[in-house]
Amino acid sequence: MRETLLIDEGPFETRAAVLKGDQLLEVQIEREGNLSRVGDFFNGRVAKILPDMDIAFIDLGPEGDGFLQFGDISTNAKTINTAVHEGEKILVQVIKDAKGEKGLQLGCRFALHGANLILRPIGNGVVLSKSINASEERSRLKALLEGHTHEYGLTVRTAAQYATDETLLKELEALAQEWTDIQVAWKAVTKPSALGQRKTPLASVLKNFLTANMDVIVSNVAALTAAKNYIAQYMLGIPQQIKLWDQQASLFEEWGVEAELDTALQKSVPLTSGGNITIERTEAAIVIDVNSAGHTQAAASRSAALSTNLEAAREICRQIRLRNLSGIIIIDFIQMNGKGEVKELTQSLQVALNRDPRPTRLIGMTELGLMQMTRKRGRPSLHEVLCYPCKTCDGGGYDKNEITVLSEIFRALQSETRFSRQARLTIEAGEKLASLLRRHQTLLEKELARPIMISENAQLSDFGYTIG
Repeated sequence: MRETLLIDEGPFETRAAVLKGDQLLEVQIEREGNLSRVGDFFNGRVAKILPDMDIAFIDLGPEGDGFLQFGDISTNAKTINTAVHEGEKILVQVIKDAKGEKGLQLGCRFALHGANLILRPIGNGVVLSKSINASEERSRLKALLEGHTHEYGLTVRTAAQYATDETLLKELEALAQEWTDIQVAWKAVTKPSALGQRKTPLASVLKNFLTANMDVIVSNVAALTAAKNYIAQYMLGIPQQIKLWDQQASLFEEWGVEAELDTALQKSVPLTSGGNITIERTEAAIVIDVNSAGHTQAAASRSAALSTNLEAAREICRQIRLRNLSGIIIIDFIQMNGKGEVKELTQSLQVALNRDPRPTRLIGMTELGLMQMTRKRGRPSLHEVLCYPCKTCDGGGYDKNEITVLSEIFRALQSETRFSRQARLTIEAGEKLASLLRRHQTLLEKELARPIMISENAQLSDFGYTIG
C-alpha cells in the first residue's frame, strides 16, 4: 500500500504527517529557529579531551560545542587521546540533537541518507533492509548495487523495493556527489562552521520522509513549488507525485491529523476494545501501563488478557513512533497466565517494532512481568517540540510553548478567512497572548492578506483567546 505525506506549511512551522491508508504513522514538526541538525556535517575543532570519559568536545563555530565519543570515531586507535588531539581540524556529523544541557552528539562514521539508499563513505558492501522479503527483489537490488560499492558501503532501505533501477542509480549518483561536495567544502574552510546546503523546514521534511512509494499533498502553492524544486535538485529519480490541497477544510483536519496530535499530547490513549494505555514520561524512562478497563471477553482461542495486550501492543508501537519517544521504555501489560501467551505477545510486539524506521531493541519480559525495550534517540520528541513543563505543577503537566500557540491561532484565523468575507479579522486575547500577537501582527496580516484587530481582555487567561 502506498503511503501519503501531508505537508502543512505556515509562517511559524512546517508540519508533516505520514499516513498509511487512514492510519497516522509519524509526524515531524520543524521550525526555522529550531531545526533538527541530525545528519548535518560540520568542520569542527577539537577543543578539549576528557580521557577518563573517552569524550572530546568539539568547537562547531556559531553552533557552539558538540561532543564526540570514542566509539563514534572510525579509527584503529585504542583511546580517544590517540584518536584525536586538541586543536585538530575534524570533519564530524550530527548523530543526535542537543537535549537539555547536552550539546549536539557527533560522530565520524558518516552516513548520507537518501529516499531509498544510505551511503556510508567509510564502509563497503551492500546491506539490505530485513523488511525486503521477496527473494527476487533482494537479488535484483544486490546485483544492481554491488558493482558500485568499491569506494562506499550501501544500506538499501525498505522503500527501494518500489524504486526502478534508474531511480536507484540516479540517487546513488546524487549521494556520491553530495559526499564529494562535503569533502571539498571541508578542505577549503578553515574556521569551525556548518557544511553543505542550508537546511530549511521543508527540505528537512522531504529528506526524512519522501520515498518513491509515496504520494505528497501540500497546503499551499509556495510549498508546492519549493518541494518540486528541491526534489529536482537533490532527490534525483524520485517521481514528483505532488498535489496541491484545494479543499476548503484544512489539510490536517480533513485527514484527521489534528485530532491525533491532540491525543498524542495526552497521557491516556483509548483502545477500541474499551481498554486504554497510559504513557508517563519520567527522567529515567518512559513508563506505559495497559488497562483492560473491565474488558473481559476473550477473542477466539485467546484469553481476554492476551487479546487486550495484543491490541495494546500495536497501539503502543504506533504511539511510540508518533510521539517520537526514545530511551528506555517499560511496559506493564495485563498479567497473563495462559501457556505461550508471553511468547505470542513478544513476537507480536517485535513484528510491530520492525515497521518503525528508528532502531528499537526489544529486551523482553522481566521477572516482575514488565516488558523492556530501548529506542534510539534522534529528533526531539513531539512533546518536547510543542510544549514545556508546567511551572505550577512540579513538571507533572505541560503548557504549549509560544510558537505552538501562535501556529494554532494562525490556523484558526486562516480557517476564519475561508468561511468569512469580513474585511478585518478581530481577536480578543489574554494579556500575554495579546502582547505576543502584536509582536507578530505584521507577519500574520501579510500571510492572511487581511488586517487584524487585537484587543486585550482581562477576563481571559494569559493565553486564552476568542476570534470574533
